[in-house]
Amino acid sequence: MAASYFPRSDAGLLVWLGNFQTALPTQAKAHGLAPSETKDALDGAKALSASIATDEQKYADWQAAVARTSVIREKTLTEIQRVIDRMKTSPSYTEESAKALQAVPVKATAQDLAAHKPVIRGSSQGGKVRIHWMRGALDGINVYSRKQGDTAWVLLGHDSRPPYDDPRPITGVEVREYRAIGVSHDQEVGQPSDTIAVAVSV
Repeated sequence: MAASYFPRSDAGLLVWLGNFQTALPTQAKAHGLAPSETKDALDGAKALSASIATDEQKYADWQAAVARTSVIREKTLTEIQRVIDRMKTSPSYTEESAKALQAVPVKATAQDLAAHKPVIRGSSQGGKVRIHWMRGALDGINVYSRKQGDTAWVLLGHDSRPPYDDPRPITGVEVREYRAIGVSHDQEVGQPSDTIAVAVSV
């Protein structure tokens, strides 16, 4: 089991590793650590920091790609819906026309919803935390949060159109944990998402 002084979030761990690399050489000499041990620890910390930084950049690239897709999705689906709604006004438009276009609402089964587990990702920028999620067959999600180290979850709110922005102001340095539960017909359904941690600061 990892020591309790290691931050659980990658963002927090990256800061911790930076301090460790600065402090270790002096502390190692003061406490009799062998040069080879110091070098191994520093090399490992450097490699892990680089790997985390690469992951963070890839995640930032993914977020940018998701944001671009969201813009295109909104524009394209709005236009497609306008076209279909226009065809619905035609006297010749029938139920068969709707089926041919697959313009029939998809109804999720109770079994599908019972097994559903939302997937969420979080980011902190511009003084706020944003939770990204995919709607799928759900009507929406309920978002819960707690400060890292606490045990009780607090309901932040309901969201029916991703992404969700945490309405709470950021007043200092902390790590917030989040999870979400799917909602259908105003009832929570399925399994809670995995817990994610987001480091925040003013």
